[in-house]
Amino acid sequence: MTYFRNNSVTPGRHLFAALVLLNLALSSAQARAAPYRPTSDAAVLATVPVGTRVATIRPRDLQSALTQAAADVESARTTGDPRYLGYAQSALGPWWAAKDAPLPVVLIRAQIHQHNHLFEAALVDLDHALTLDPRNAQARLTRAAIYQVQGNYAAAATDCRSLALLVEPLITVDCMSRVSSLRGEASHAYRKLLLVRDRAGSMEPRQRKEIELTLADISTRLGDVDAARQHYAVALSAAGADAYTLLTFADFLLEQREYGEVIALFERYPEYADLLLRAALAARAMNTPNASALAQKIREQYAAHQRRGDFVPTRDYARFLLDIEGKASAALDAALINWRSQREPADALIAVRAAIAAGRPAAASPVATFVRERGLEDVRLSALLVPLRLPAPAPSSEPPSQHGLPRAPAPTPFAHPAQSGLLQARAPAPSRHPAQYGQMQLEPRP
Repeated sequence: MTYFRNNSVTPGRHLFAALVLLNLALSSAQARAAPYRPTSDAAVLATVPVGTRVATIRPRDLQSALTQAAADVESARTTGDPRYLGYAQSALGPWWAAKDAPLPVVLIRAQIHQHNHLFEAALVDLDHALTLDPRNAQARLTRAAIYQVQGNYAAAATDCRSLALLVEPLITVDCMSRVSSLRGEASHAYRKLLLVRDRAGSMEPRQRKEIELTLADISTRLGDVDAARQHYAVALSAAGADAYTLLTFADFLLEQREYGEVIALFERYPEYADLLLRAALAARAMNTPNASALAQKIREQYAAHQRRGDFVPTRDYARFLLDIEGKASAALDAALINWRSQREPADALIAVRAAIAAGRPAAASPVATFVRERGLEDVRLSALLVPLRLPAPAPSSEPPSQHGLPRAPAPTPFAHPAQSGLLQARAPAPSRHPAQYGQMQLEPRP
């Protein structure tokens, strides 16, 4: 049985969907604007990647539709290309909106919503799936991922614990380790997962990758750079490349100021579009001749999405505004909007960085409070928060609270002006939680 650790993608990511108003006048004008119409037949609206599949599904053929939709969701996971999510939804067309859709359709529909960061819609489907089948491990694992992204660690832990009677121990421990590492038990979670991994011996390559990525994430937050590097090396060699692994490793390299390695990664995997931002940041830091060209390419990609009307303020968009465009206030607004629905350590980092750069450190108070109350351990956050005299993450041996967050609020319209006009954000970069909740080939326990 396949369990989808999915994840941002986020193509993405993660990672879509919160629409929020930053500039009332501009967003109102955008709302009144006429649909975009090409002025010439030669205008290029989109570039279709080589190898794009052609649908061959017979209408009303449920099994073929499920097979194709599952393959498309997997393609979205590995490539970070959000178009595959549209293909998957199209494949499920006759059943997509059905309230009485079969369980397999409900599960894939939830994964698509999750990839698009439509968390509430995904949770509705997952709740329904578990009503139909309370022992469905896929639904439990996916729901745990969403709760974790939302910062609802108590609910995530409950779903992780429920896996104990459904799947092999390694999956349950991995799930629990990710959650407990965010609740003041990072060192303990790391040691426990490491021990279980070593006792397990051989395992399926994709499963090995997922375990190593969890260990890399925890060790990075604990400040053990050497251990994190080793875990990333094993993850990258364990199975084929995928969007989430490449992006998180590129971010790790950026933090270590290994800019040349970031550019080399981008050149090796040019098909992963979300590596472009990382390459542009590295090129800017190195002041390479192509730094301006890379930044302009990102700018043009955002501008192209202006016409889609489905803007998503992600942490990558906030990074673009802060580190490429130098628009600290706009970056802070975008980061705080993103924080309303997505509360991973990386989301906290960009919010605090933007608050400092904008000269508005108090704006990071909600993030600091969240970090303190949950005992979130992250040396990067501590380094930023302590000088501000805002509540900093304090390591704790026990979770500070047994109460999770309420579900995230509904999306709100968002718009923001940029240098070349009103820029529309592209699909979020992949995110393991929720967008890359990786795949593990495992048989559930009877």
